[in-house]
Amino acid sequence: MQIPSHFPAEPHHLWAHFHAINQIPRPSRHEEKFREYIVNEAKRLGHPTSVDEVGNVIVFVPASKGYENHETVIIQNHMDMVTDATPDRKINFQTDPIITMRDGEWIKADRTTLGADNGIGCAAALSLMEDATIPHPPLELLFTMDEETGLKGAWGVDAKLLHGKKMLNLDTEEWGSLYIGCAGGIDYELTRSVSMVPSKINGPVYKMTVGGFLGGHSGVDIHEQRGNAIRFLMEWMNLLPQDSREIIEWRGGKAHNIIPRDAFALIKSQDKNVVLKVAEELKSRWASYLPENDRNFFFKLEQTDTDGESVLDTTQVNSVVQFMLAFPHGAHAYDLASGRALVSLSNNQAISLMVRGQFYLETSLRFFDRGECVALENQVMALASGFGMDFKKNGEYPSWKPVRDNQLLDLVSEKFEKLFHKKPKITAIHAGLECGILRDKIGPIDAVSFGPTITGAHSPDERVLVPTVETFWSLLKEVLAAL
Repeated sequence: MQIPSHFPAEPHHLWAHFHAINQIPRPSRHEEKFREYIVNEAKRLGHPTSVDEVGNVIVFVPASKGYENHETVIIQNHMDMVTDATPDRKINFQTDPIITMRDGEWIKADRTTLGADNGIGCAAALSLMEDATIPHPPLELLFTMDEETGLKGAWGVDAKLLHGKKMLNLDTEEWGSLYIGCAGGIDYELTRSVSMVPSKINGPVYKMTVGGFLGGHSGVDIHEQRGNAIRFLMEWMNLLPQDSREIIEWRGGKAHNIIPRDAFALIKSQDKNVVLKVAEELKSRWASYLPENDRNFFFKLEQTDTDGESVLDTTQVNSVVQFMLAFPHGAHAYDLASGRALVSLSNNQAISLMVRGQFYLETSLRFFDRGECVALENQVMALASGFGMDFKKNGEYPSWKPVRDNQLLDLVSEKFEKLFHKKPKITAIHAGLECGILRDKIGPIDAVSFGPTITGAHSPDERVLVPTVETFWSLLKEVLAAL
């Protein structure tokens, strides 16, 4: 297989598969073309496959010579990717490839998410069935679907198809760390109707836009206190003199697991200069405390030709704006025992729409301990009730509680230290991995997760650090040879 000139030469099979994967559209719930690629590659190499009812793929790779009697090992990754792009990048993620480029020691995409999460792990798994020189026990390569929107594939895995009692998950993003735990999560949807009434303000409709925030992964990056475009927009509208503006609609956010980067509202205002002055003062205040690398956000005000005859009832929409300002967002608790900045409880105010008088909010809570989440959950429900919102739980998945008495962890740690002459970090991640669900479905298994360094996941800044891909691959081969 050919690889682009800006890709490293080695490990060849891994980079070749990653390039091939990036030519295949694979947004969540649309993994069918990638599934077909996996099945065809397995068929080409003579490996049997199974596709379960929900669309997960398992490739059965026989043991290398001399490993026939060793225990089967599960290698697990997810097929889908988060799809996000900067406003100036026009792309259809259901038809167009991901365009990659080199930036020093990093591979990134052209103003879109890269799909290294979890494309690098998938490429590594495909390489294991490609390279016959790698010694390993019998392998079950599990590729799950629809991970990014709620771990739907893991929930639907047919456990009867899997026989391994050890599992390597290749879906983490901090090289040098071995993960033995992850957050659980709950997604909620809140809705309410707001009356549309005749406008009382003469004049044009303006589009208020805020954008350019870093955004990022709502689990991995939530502790950095990055700006949330929806919250900026709510503050901006709330600070305008309420007798001089009328709101028509707003839209912000891309997915439950992305910190919102961009948002806009359509309003009528008696004084354009007041709208701009409020935004300037708000931007100055936000820039004073946001992380330094997240201060390059922007706002703009543009006149539009939108029909402004009907607007939202001022009293009702003000109540919704105040609800949004009172709604919790960000890190709420930390795991102090970990000795690092590990968030144990968070909420992402992820997507908000107010369109034709119909309000919608999607929010995503993450937790390590389900009991610790109850108070935050009660706060969300109390706010919903107090502001007249309809409230629906849209899904929940369990946390993977760290288990240090883990023979697989001992082996991976030993091989890491042997190869790199230092100890790995043993930790957990404030993001949803599929290990917790799969351990519940399969039964008691040892599990460890590791991967190369990927930054900016779930945002157009996503990139993978090239040298760590080779070391990740070396560790994976060394571990399999020892199992």
